[in-house]
Amino acid sequence: MSRVWRLHTKPKVSVKNKLEDKVADEIMKRKIVAIGWTLREDIYNELTNEDKIKLEESENSIKSDFEKYKEIIKKNSYETIRGEKKNFFNGKVNANLIRLNNLEKDDLIWIRSKGKYYLGRVTEKSHYLYAYRNSQKNSDILKLGINNQFTDIEWYEIGDESDVAGSISTSFIKGIALRRIKQKGSLEISQILFNKYSKKTYYSTNKLENNSKNFYSLLSPNDCEDLLYFFFYHKFKYIAIPSTNKTNTQTYEFVMLSSKNRKKKIYIQVKNGDSEKIALYLDDYLGLNGKVYLLTTGGQIYEKKDKKEVLKIEFKNNSFMKKIGSTNTNKKIYAVNPEALYEFAKEAYKNETILMPQSILQWFKYLEEEKESICLI
Repeated sequence: MSRVWRLHTKPKVSVKNKLEDKVADEIMKRKIVAIGWTLREDIYNELTNEDKIKLEESENSIKSDFEKYKEIIKKNSYETIRGEKKNFFNGKVNANLIRLNNLEKDDLIWIRSKGKYYLGRVTEKSHYLYAYRNSQKNSDILKLGINNQFTDIEWYEIGDESDVAGSISTSFIKGIALRRIKQKGSLEISQILFNKYSKKTYYSTNKLENNSKNFYSLLSPNDCEDLLYFFFYHKFKYIAIPSTNKTNTQTYEFVMLSSKNRKKKIYIQVKNGDSEKIALYLDDYLGLNGKVYLLTTGGQIYEKKDKKEVLKIEFKNNSFMKKIGSTNTNKKIYAVNPEALYEFAKEAYKNETILMPQSILQWFKYLEEEKESICLI
């Protein structure tokens, strides 16, 4: 069974040379996956000329034999100009390289560069390669620090963030160089998109089950905020104040006003995903002077940050919201039902009179058609 991965394309050498923006272009051009931990960084500049020559001889012999690279790291020690004996990377093979070497046929890899996302497939010809380059030559591979490679990758440009599932785009938030994306639906949507852009059927998957978990996995954090906003606009004609949508207002996403009373503020907070990072805490919102709506698509809402007590929230008859508390100024705090919001999105997909961005609606074409339509609007 294939897997899906995310690769950061900023090896240390490329960052040091201020060339990190060129790494993805080189990867695409050479049809490879590549990461750092080369034998021209770390202790290399500390070595004597004699040991540099000895190292390059060993380096040139690696080629497609990852075991030889590991041996150089683990067993070989080199003399520095200070007379010390040292090992590369303290004698430890980086786990990212082990993952690179363990890529398998039909695995899929995402990279991102300059706002564009690219998807690659490991082919039957793909294999590990240490791309040796003579230090006397002005090689792009050396300047970018991409000697450690996996070859013969079939790459396609997918588009910008609006064309990529949320579980994919959020995987690029920090983290290790090469990691597997395990969020629900990530593999399936990657397979579907690869088939689409390659115009070949490498993978049998052509639709995702039409349920809320898969739907939310396709939405980016911004999509999820927009979805909730457009529900409020549709239902209550609430209007967002654009200037309140700031990254430094961590307690809420933005402020809305009621079209019936501009003095009444409405705050919303949205967390999309299914990890501990998307938990919400009721006591964070007690100081807000207005109605508060909290949405977490897969997490929990706790009364306090010590997490001693999870709020038990039951949405009767799949109601859209439920009151769970009050602010210090006695304004109501509501939990939003993610299932009801998903039903609203489905209805908007079928009903063009409901205002909704295409960045949200587009994902329904990758979800299976339902036998019966359900309308809660």
